[in-house]
Amino acid sequence: MKCSLFTEIQVPKGASPAARLEEFMEQAELADRLGFHTYWVAEIHCQPQFSLLSAPYVALGAAAQRTKRLRLGVAVNTLPVHHPVELAEQAAMLDLVSGGRMEFACGGGHPHSRAYECFGADHKATHEVMAEAMEVIRKAWSEDKLVHSGKFFQIPEVIVNPKPLQRPLPPFWMATSSLDGVEVGARLGVNLFLPIHTRAPDQVLEFADAYWAGLKKHGHDSTTKELGLLVPMHLAKTTGAAKARSEEGVMSYFKTILDMRVDYTDWLTRRGAELPARLRTAAGAMVGFETVCEKHAVIGDTPFAIEKIKELAKKTAATQLLTWFNIGTVPHAAVKESMQQFASEVMPKI
Repeated sequence: MKCSLFTEIQVPKGASPAARLEEFMEQAELADRLGFHTYWVAEIHCQPQFSLLSAPYVALGAAAQRTKRLRLGVAVNTLPVHHPVELAEQAAMLDLVSGGRMEFACGGGHPHSRAYECFGADHKATHEVMAEAMEVIRKAWSEDKLVHSGKFFQIPEVIVNPKPLQRPLPPFWMATSSLDGVEVGARLGVNLFLPIHTRAPDQVLEFADAYWAGLKKHGHDSTTKELGLLVPMHLAKTTGAAKARSEEGVMSYFKTILDMRVDYTDWLTRRGAELPARLRTAAGAMVGFETVCEKHAVIGDTPFAIEKIKELAKKTAATQLLTWFNIGTVPHAAVKESMQQFASEVMPKI
């Protein structure tokens, strides 16, 4: 089991973006010292209260200079709003400045975002664009000269520079929260990320089973593939203390998600636009904190965390955890304490 980190860097009203970014850097340095595998960061546009990470490669380039072994990746690169050559260049440059520590993940992006409208992307073509864009990026990294003629991208004979330092190239990951997305990931034979914070436990298990079965159906060797789970997490000496210390910060995140869903839906309705399928299947109802603790996170003491993580891994055959300690507005000091407890008491057991 690889133990990694994830963040979106929420910036609530009144907070300083610069201060929140410095907290992120300090958490990256701590993760490096504690032995976490990868620091995965989101790419989210047009939602300043929700996330600071509209330019994730800039943030990861800075983090690369303050860490030595921690791997670094964007989870996820929103492929439909980019040209794939642009992303191939940015990710390869991160690999160079980090000394070969880049990881690459792709997806359709956050379902409550106006990014598709902002960048002129088509919601209905998300999976098709992603599949072709991944093909282009692989070719850009591995071939001396890139030529591509596809449905969405026409690329003449060009030299994509730089190339990643890593050989072999890092594997591709894909994140999804729908069965359709799981099928695409299995068909393409890429590693998969699933969120547990926006899906019911039975859905997470259904998606995991579908992924492993889909790999076999499409002729891929499942022993060479990985499944990662995105897990909001907070630890303390007792479960009561963990809940008390994290409740306000965790619930601020779920409140923000609900506000964004309502705002985006209203905005699309006023414009007479059809609701994207990704939005219709996204989690939207406000959940209570006890439900979050029971179904959508790991919040408790060390024995509880070990038991729940082992249960999740057994049921899903997951190989990586994206632990999300700084979700919402959980205080920086509490995030660091929780990370330290996880690294010293949970990591050795899982």
